Amino acid sequence: MMIVSDILKVVKEEGSKGEGARISSLLRKANLPYNRLTEITDRMVSNGLLEVTPQERGSIYRITPKGEEVLDSLIKFEEFAKAFGLRL
Repeated sequence: MMIVSDILKVVKEEGSKGEGARISSLLRKANLPYNRLTEITDRMVSNGLLEVTPQERGSIYRITPKGEEVLDSLIKFEEFAKAFGLRL
């Protein structure tokens, strides 16, 4: 769950800068190995949380409205858990 949240946060942050998130940025900021990250992002794309645009020099990931909703819910859950001293 936290990995999905981290990826959505990075994609949203990179998307707010204009272009979207490249896989290299996700690898760096989500701190995951390439094969694990692509497995997760593929699942997120198929579930409608991210959209991917293939480009000449790699793919660009953008958060979808459904991804925004899930991210908002995850952030609220993180805040709730922290309020009760729970670690996620």
